[in-house]
Amino acid sequence: MRASLRASILALFALGASAQFRTWYPEYGSNFQNSLETYCSAEYDAWAAGLPPSPEDYAANGTTSTGQALVQCILSSTSEFMKANMASAAVLLGIMPFALSVLGSSSEESALLYVIGRRPILTTLLLAGAPVVVALRPFEYKDPVGILRAREGRFYSFNIGPSWVVLALEYLVALASVANVVHVTYGLGVGVTTMILPDSSYLPGVWAGTGIIVHIIGALCLKSRLRLLTPKNESIIKSELTLSTDKNITVETVPETKKFLALSWLTSTSTTFHVIFGTLAFSSMQFISVRDAFGVIGRYTASVTICRVVLMYELSGLRTAVDSISGVPTPDDGQDPVDGLKSGPRVFTFAP
Repeated sequence: MRASLRASILALFALGASAQFRTWYPEYGSNFQNSLETYCSAEYDAWAAGLPPSPEDYAANGTTSTGQALVQCILSSTSEFMKANMASAAVLLGIMPFALSVLGSSSEESALLYVIGRRPILTTLLLAGAPVVVALRPFEYKDPVGILRAREGRFYSFNIGPSWVVLALEYLVALASVANVVHVTYGLGVGVTTMILPDSSYLPGVWAGTGIIVHIIGALCLKSRLRLLTPKNESIIKSELTLSTDKNITVETVPETKKFLALSWLTSTSTTFHVIFGTLAFSSMQFISVRDAFGVIGRYTASVTICRVVLMYELSGLRTAVDSISGVPTPDDGQDPVDGLKSGPRVFTFAP
């Protein structure tokens, strides 16, 4: 299984590499293709054959690879207007990772659906359909289930139909979001060139994949602070195919451990680096116009928004299912500025 998955990933990378400099975004695609065939065929042949860079190219243009030499050749035959348009598109794409992090779900929220809601397949699909992270502050530890607490005026889940209909809709829109993200990410990989690695086509895919990894670390962080009391022997399939509003779950919070502190720090730090990496990768993209960039941003935004709606619906279902919150706090002298730091274990019951 792992071997076939690895082979599929390598085949996808190979397909992307072969399509690079042959697949363009529509607005300026014909111009770039004409430049490639008219002025840069020798550079393209050298890049496609994997030949070493020419010392003459380095002396003339500072290029250190055949991919850089090919990009330099295409840009040298591109008008200044098109270059200015591409620079504006790079600005738009560069701010996209941060903008999407504002629209997307945090690792804490996705971890709740994975750990408490116990719906790993849906959670994975939602993460793949919205591979963005919300930047978190290091060493700021929040109540792991505080988002599920009741408060005056808070919105609770509502019934939109039979459970099987809701389940089908959730998986349908999640799969559609994943397909959309995969398609637009692959299109970026083969349709543009990143100036930091012009010989490679995988940076957009790396950005999307690492976003999922950050959320997984966040789930492990939450899991280290919760102990599942009931149900203990429920099959994962049954749990996966049960809406959060219909669940009967009891979990207990446990004191913070060194493992939790390490995972929490790793999660918060990773979110920051993920946004920085995305900004660096997307802001260095060439061969895409402002109009085409708006299409890319719109498609990512649609997937992120849809996946967040599904996640918030499930979390609102858990909030509705809160049956009781009990626990015995340890004595506190009232001098500690950190609220709840000395609280003992608490038991949270989620029941329909």
